Amino acid sequence: MKKRSQTLTQKAMQALTDAVAKAVEEHRRRGIPLAVWRDGRAVSIPATEAGALHETPTQYNRKAKG
Repeated sequence: MKKRSQTLTQKAMQALTDAVAKAVEEHRRRGIPLAVWRDGRAVSIPATEAGALHETPTQYNRKAKG
């Protein structure tokens, strides 16, 4: 049973990662700033600086596995 829930979690994380990548690309393409959460506050960042957002799901996956 636990193995199945891990698979479901992995699928959910992949779906979330794909959705974030799609949203970031859309904002980058249209030049719209992104709203993100940093240090306990909502901030806007230029779409051109959104590349760092791709690292967050990977860091979460490492924590979840380990």
